[in-house]
Amino acid sequence: MSREKTYNYIDLFAGAGGLSIGFGNKGFHLELANDIAEPALNTFKKNLKKTHPETNQERVILGDIKELYEHLGNGEVTYDMQGHMVIETNKEVELREKVPPIKDNDIIKNILSNINHIDVLAGGPPCQGFSMIGRSKKATLEERTKGFIDDPRNQLFKYYLKFAEKLSPKLILIENVKGLASASGYRDLIEKSLTDTGKFGYNASSHILNAKDFGLAQNRERIFFIGVRKDLSEKYDINASDIFEEIIKTKQDSLKLKDVIYDLPQIKSNPKPNNYKEDAEVPFSNMRVCFGKNISDEPYSKLISKSSSNKYLNSINTYNGKLITPKYLFNHKSRYHNERDLFIYKNLVAGKYLNDPVNEEALSKVTYGVIIDKNGNKKVKGFGDKYFKLNPESVSKTIIAHLETDGNSYVHPGEHPRSITPREAARIQSFPDWYFFTGSTRNQLKQIGNAVPPLLGGIFAEEFKNVLDRIKQDEK
Repeated sequence: MSREKTYNYIDLFAGAGGLSIGFGNKGFHLELANDIAEPALNTFKKNLKKTHPETNQERVILGDIKELYEHLGNGEVTYDMQGHMVIETNKEVELREKVPPIKDNDIIKNILSNINHIDVLAGGPPCQGFSMIGRSKKATLEERTKGFIDDPRNQLFKYYLKFAEKLSPKLILIENVKGLASASGYRDLIEKSLTDTGKFGYNASSHILNAKDFGLAQNRERIFFIGVRKDLSEKYDINASDIFEEIIKTKQDSLKLKDVIYDLPQIKSNPKPNNYKEDAEVPFSNMRVCFGKNISDEPYSKLISKSSSNKYLNSINTYNGKLITPKYLFNHKSRYHNERDLFIYKNLVAGKYLNDPVNEEALSKVTYGVIIDKNGNKKVKGFGDKYFKLNPESVSKTIIAHLETDGNSYVHPGEHPRSITPREAARIQSFPDWYFFTGSTRNQLKQIGNAVPPLLGGIFAEEFKNVLDRIKQDEK
């Protein structure tokens, strides 16, 4: 039976699709998704038939948002340079060079030219630049906002706003790192920029939310911005701050890490470096030496502990009211660790920093970032979480993209200490077990760390749906 297309949305900076799982799970129709990171978008496409069966893969577009926007028919976006030097990191340049040009793509042009109505624009545009005028105490908020938007380092955010300006979505959702809230007035500038966007403008508000307050086993703080188109806000008395109030009402107790990942097979560390080819994998049936598989050969139902029939597992695996059980276990494969790291992992006390006296034995083998204090004691700089064993009785640390290169801060607290697998990270992030991540084991971790937790995305989608239902009901 075909799913009713009630409301539609666009997901810019979509990544591996965490936010889109949340919106799709509430019946939203995906009109278009875009990102410049090919591995992440490959994951998005791989799962599209499950999450959005009515959306053609051509609408999940790999490419520079600048070129994508030009297909809307407005031409290039100009900047007031304000004496800036434009500085791009090597990674940004590399990403742009890797993606295929879409400037002259007729298929994409046709898709964009036929989009004339959007209910929700969602995404997490990076915001990096501070203009001089933005830091001026004498400047008005309008002047600071213009300086912020016209700073070329914020071009991705500006293109995001240009999509909103062109398409006039009823609702806007922006997600970003928590640090943005306290950095030189960024929060006010983004809210002000939403207020002035398009012919209507938006009633805007922002809030820092922690995933652990919404039924996840993860201490993950992020700032979210909501915009309600002003004509609708005034007509229906709907404010962005009211939507946040409703979202906050859905808060629930956090889970313990052990309730989220302990039902997965307790595999060992990968025994060899660069040992990631499929033909090197050992079946789960040989748990004595198994270090996991990207796609299990044994059935999922056999590998998942029967005692794990908990609410959380049912919650993340349920989509549009239907509980989906995958045939196989995906992406549960560990990385290689040298003998020194394995010794440190084994001797770490869960939930305690390296500098804690209880971790003296683990600290004895740490060889970098080490100092000797005035009392002659060995210490590590900072908080000492360069090696950290997750606490099974508490929530996980924030799952971040850096997991791609270093898993020392995310040591599994089970019988075989090692860095967590992509599937364990995905569980902590609330991705369904049936969601398959493409690419290398390391890149899978990056995709997962960059994502919005699907369960949290679904909470926003549910409240957005309530608002849109209210508008729709009045329009009948």
